[in-house]
Amino acid sequence: MNLFQKRVPILYNLQVGPVYFKMGLAFPELAEKARPGQFVMVKPNERLLPLLRRPFSVHCPILEDGQVQGFELLYKVVGQGTGAMSEMEPDDELDVLGPLGNGFSFPQEVRHAYLVAGGVGVAGLYYLGLYLQKMGRSRSTVFLGGCSAADILCREEFESMGAKIWVTTEDCSLGEKGLVTSMVENVLKDNGKPDVIYACGPQAMLKAVRDLGVAHDVRCQISLESVMACGFGACLGCAVERAGNPGAYLHVCTDGPVFDSRAVAM
Repeated sequence: MNLFQKRVPILYNLQVGPVYFKMGLAFPELAEKARPGQFVMVKPNERLLPLLRRPFSVHCPILEDGQVQGFELLYKVVGQGTGAMSEMEPDDELDVLGPLGNGFSFPQEVRHAYLVAGGVGVAGLYYLGLYLQKMGRSRSTVFLGGCSAADILCREEFESMGAKIWVTTEDCSLGEKGLVTSMVENVLKDNGKPDVIYACGPQAMLKAVRDLGVAHDVRCQISLESVMACGFGACLGCAVERAGNPGAYLHVCTDGPVFDSRAVAM
């Protein structure tokens, strides 16, 4: 396992929405090993609280003159840990552990992929989009959903890749009104099915994506979000039930966070 852990300086910490930030970290050796869908565990400071590290998807590598300088996190301020992160400045340091978990896989026959993101779930899918573009053999259709326009992230970045973008918001402040999975269903019916669906977001959204995959006979890979204490299987706090086998469990940190949608009970 190529695992790194150290305190690293912050390159930037930019607010990109009312509660969203992009943070660059100078950790090139981790960035070179991380793959789309993997994550890192971060501790904002050395104080007693917050006690536990926080998991974050690797959003993308940071390049300068073609050289990897580090990687970026896209995060939402939801509590004490992310609140402390939002107040940090360039040259402050974070304790970072990673890359952890199993990321997305890329079957050779994939020519067209759907990327379905709910809110900040787009953090790992953006790196996936970059990876698919670099591979040069797949086109992507991207579905971005959120409660309001403030929750729609990375739209311009995906457009710069040449991806087809569909946007839905529950309050109709941007794109179509409704749930992102309703848009996925409509496009599936009208435009035919892709080779694979990749998704990350709230569990209810992932369940709906899983059900659409079953109904339309499309393979789905879903990235689960979970509270984690360690990130490498020691605490057993991120257990999810294995599909078709009640009482048997998988762990998001080591077996995932990316799973075949048919592998987990939802």
